[in-house]
Amino acid sequence: MPELKVKGYSTFHPLKTCLVGDVFPVDKFNHLKSDKILSPLSKVIEETKEDMEHLSSTLKKFGVDVFRPNMADTPVDLSTYARKPPQQTRDDMAVVGENIYIANNLPEYGTMLDRIPEQNRFYPKRYMDYTHDSFTYDLNLSDPNTPDQQRLLSTSFIHLMGKDLYWGTNQPGWSSSPLIAYHKSRWQSEGFRVHLMDTENMGGHGDATWCILKPGVIVTLHDLQNYNDKFPGWDICYLEDKYWDQLSPFRTMKNKVGGKWWIHGEEHNDQLIDYVESWLGDWVGYCEETVFEVNMLSVNEECVIVNNYNKKVFDFLEKHKIEPIICQQRHRWFWDGGVHCLTQDIYREGTQIDYFA
Repeated sequence: MPELKVKGYSTFHPLKTCLVGDVFPVDKFNHLKSDKILSPLSKVIEETKEDMEHLSSTLKKFGVDVFRPNMADTPVDLSTYARKPPQQTRDDMAVVGENIYIANNLPEYGTMLDRIPEQNRFYPKRYMDYTHDSFTYDLNLSDPNTPDQQRLLSTSFIHLMGKDLYWGTNQPGWSSSPLIAYHKSRWQSEGFRVHLMDTENMGGHGDATWCILKPGVIVTLHDLQNYNDKFPGWDICYLEDKYWDQLSPFRTMKNKVGGKWWIHGEEHNDQLIDYVESWLGDWVGYCEETVFEVNMLSVNEECVIVNNYNKKVFDFLEKHKIEPIICQQRHRWFWDGGVHCLTQDIYREGTQIDYFA
């Protein structure tokens, strides 16, 4: 197989190669006997696969080469351990410059990753294995000699804009970690200006709270990034809080699962709730924290893929001559993932431009 090149200097440069995630097929749950669990779970899985296939076909229409995880050749037994599916690829890896950082090396990614030259692949986080219900980091975070491929990295918090790299995480005390200095030094040596963002209290991942659509244009939930200082003169679209958090069905489910996930119509299905809470903990996130209107994927500066219609966002996009393409993810409240979470840029055209020169 030919080598696969990776490149990414800006989140809005023309997208040419993209990884779109996937979920395990329904037949992996044939061991379930209760229809109260199997029926709604099957619906979620089947419709999720349909929506992700629609997302893939939409990207192909724009000339993007699309890779999918290799589900067929990767054995998995969900009756013994329901490990995380290779769905939210943005949480698992990031392309920075001409290297890819694989934070969660799921086996379904192997077919694609093996085509990327070894010198361009880095593994900042290592899971021991998936044979039990927890993972362990086999490294000493305080040891400056910890091998490069074992260093931690929160990939969904990385925003790229030419020479400028914006980075944060929702982990307390992250900015004082020696790992931050390590990655910052690496990226600075590659020509990036690295900005550590104040993101500890924003809730959720970085791509669920703010988005750079093109130079001069940002959509965001919080005014906590000191935008006036970091992006002087830019047009900022501030979104309201999560409107769906006020819906009665969501509040009913929230009272039972703490706002982590929601399947509309299953608020009183206690069998399903008990199963997800006890068995699928790695699958769900905290959808209460996520505003999916922010979680957009730029095809280029003139086109962006969105999860759903939002008048304020669509008016803002029209103002800046950006065309929105809706690729609805019907079960995003279960998986806690929008179109940006479900995709990973592998190759974007463009170079390390200085947009603030």
